[in-house]
Amino acid sequence: MPALVYLFKKYKEDAVQVAIDETINFAEKLAPFINPEYGIQNEVKFLLMEILSRDAFNCHILQKFLLKFGNDMVVADGKKTLRQEMYQECQEIFVLVSADARYIQ
Repeated sequence: MPALVYLFKKYKEDAVQVAIDETINFAEKLAPFINPEYGIQNEVKFLLMEILSRDAFNCHILQKFLLKFGNDMVVADGKKTLRQEMYQECQEIFVLVSADARYIQ
């Protein structure tokens, strides 16, 4: 993940566009790593914000992912779901995946 963040920061729009155009459902591939136990939550938030702020389709994909897996537990104590974690720690992502996400771009 740190390598992806480095590439996104270095190549900016080009890196984002490649991720959108060349990687199917990029947001869906990143979303599981929002889990704080992986230790890369900030990197995942950064990458998701870069993609979701530019691509309504990936917003839709993340919506579908959360509908399917949002109630899965993400921490070992079993007290927080993926949806709760994203809402508490990544609220700006929730704004982007709202029904009006395509208009936020």
